Amino acid sequence: MKNKTRNRAILHLLVLLAAIIVINIISAHRFFRLDLTAEKRYTLAPVTKRLLKGIDDEIFVRVFLTGNLNVGFERLSKATLEMLDEFRYAGALIRYETVDPADYPAEADSLKATGLAPVPVFEAAADGRKTQSMVYPYATVAMRGYEIPVNLLENMQGLSGAENLNISAEALEFKITDAIRKLATDNAPAIAFIEGHGELDEWDVLDVTDALSAYYRVDRGSLTNDPFLLDAYRAVIIAKPQHTFSTRDKFILDQYIMRGGSVLWLIDGTGASLDSLRSAVHTIGLATDVNLADQLFRYGVRINHTLLQDMQCALIQVNAAPVGNSPQFVSVPWLFSPLLSTALNHPATRYVNAVRSEFAGSIDTVGEIPNVTRNILLSTGRYSRELPTPVYISLSQINEQPVREEFRKQYIPVAMSLEGVFRSAFANRPVPPGVSIEPSKVRLQSVPAKMIVVADGDIIRNEVRLKRSASPRILPLGYDEASGQTFGNRQFILNAVNYLTDDEGWMSLRGRNYRLRLLDKEKLARELPFLKVANIVIPLALLAIAGIIIPLVRMRRYVRKD
Repeated sequence: MKNKTRNRAILHLLVLLAAIIVINIISAHRFFRLDLTAEKRYTLAPVTKRLLKGIDDEIFVRVFLTGNLNVGFERLSKATLEMLDEFRYAGALIRYETVDPADYPAEADSLKATGLAPVPVFEAAADGRKTQSMVYPYATVAMRGYEIPVNLLENMQGLSGAENLNISAEALEFKITDAIRKLATDNAPAIAFIEGHGELDEWDVLDVTDALSAYYRVDRGSLTNDPFLLDAYRAVIIAKPQHTFSTRDKFILDQYIMRGGSVLWLIDGTGASLDSLRSAVHTIGLATDVNLADQLFRYGVRINHTLLQDMQCALIQVNAAPVGNSPQFVSVPWLFSPLLSTALNHPATRYVNAVRSEFAGSIDTVGEIPNVTRNILLSTGRYSRELPTPVYISLSQINEQPVREEFRKQYIPVAMSLEGVFRSAFANRPVPPGVSIEPSKVRLQSVPAKMIVVADGDIIRNEVRLKRSASPRILPLGYDEASGQTFGNRQFILNAVNYLTDDEGWMSLRGRNYRLRLLDKEKLARELPFLKVANIVIPLALLAIAGIIIPLVRMRRYVRKD
């Protein structure tokens, strides 16, 4: 009997050891994890899984966020590697390695040459000293002989380091899949800038055109009598027109939208520019009319003939030297350049830095438009005001101290998205002369479509130095020379176009939300003595209890009773 019991115990032990060995072998070759988090942060989106399963090429990723990192960056590095493991588990032929640029100076120089400069991290040491370290929050994704850099770090102004690192973790799936999509796309879809109405020329939008070229074939051209001309494009951009649209052009745009086309409208309601102040003491902002108001009204929005001022504004450089002396430029706030806040509940603006505007107007919704969803994307700050045209504008206004009581409005909308089924602006109207289309093909109601309307054409315009020379210099879109900051204009335009052309749900990845579960520092400081004692005493007490109970149980079970 005793031998049987012993043999059974040995058999159980061998089965347990075999199970442990098998589990370890499987886990070494197969990544597996149960996602028990409330926000499903470890579950890939279906659109990501479809992309990865459809790629037969090997993907090689190098992660440079490694080495001697603080807790926050170590967590981001771990999240990046875990995301790559998730990709591999989903069926991707993906390999990755970690590289610490601190150990390879040539690698660090190569990263800097491509614009991936190290990020300084300042921390307080245990003895109170301030220490600085350099981290490289980057990765590169390579496939088919091409390589794309990925910035793993989001750096939103006004947010804490912990919040920015949490946002960075939220964006990992979108950023890495975005790079893979660029490398895997053979035939890029086409978008177009509309010309023929005094829109911004190719130099004025060259920076964002380069950014869009990573996703699309970007064309430029004027409308013709062909009502189906725009059907070849996933989206069209109308960037700050100065001349009126003919009825023919409006009809072609309307029918393009009715067939599901997307439009990014960047329209000024009031004409004003800083260039006019460089050659005159003052200027007047006058209402502009490019003959699009009735069409946009039918779609559900109205661009007002106003100019906005905001106490949260950008800087401009002015010459403060007396007449006859050498120029001496100083940076001063310019109330006509509001720094626009971005909406957190929309994929086109979620976690995009403030957008710099110049002589922006306001935008309103009009009427109850069934089956159309309208969302505010950009708005002013808490202390704003709206000036109706005509507006007197002078550089001497920089010497006037703004009175907060005069800035009573807040969060005035400047950009808005519209999505749904639109009514045609040409319902119950004849086809314009010169347009060759059969009446039966004129649509009075759209299929599901999208558009974004922005009441400031300059949001998409990059500065150009020496524009008329043989070698003009293009400044990055959103770059502010006065402050040295780069605002979120480029990312906003890029996101806006990606949102308008997104039929598969890629932009929804930008809406992922990981709840940041921070410790209550006040409560922690208040209860710190108790927590220290509890962390020391409770484990020891449990060990002591186990040390007493286990021998008593064994004695009761195995000691023979006489």
